[in-house]
Amino acid sequence: MIRRPVTCAAPGCRCVIEPGNWLCPGHWFSLPERLRKALGATWRARHVAAFQENWTEALVILDPSPSRRTTPPTIAFEGERPVAYATGRML
Repeated sequence: MIRRPVTCAAPGCRCVIEPGNWLCPGHWFSLPERLRKALGATWRARHVAAFQENWTEALVILDPSPSRRTTPPTIAFEGERPVAYATGRML
């Protein structure tokens, strides 16, 4: 299956990133290390509620204005592999 390139999930960012990544390097490394580790750990462990809580925190950090806040992604599975959909696009 060929995946199309995707853009960074940070509000307003249009950087093209590798499929499977959530954010461009600039936005990813602007998050606290604690949060980056928590996102990775909850994603790998498939702790959906914990991941969505961490993802919401990341989005608030990346775009703190309440009027432009985005909703947490929906988690789905492709076979054994979790796949996130944010604003209607596959990450």
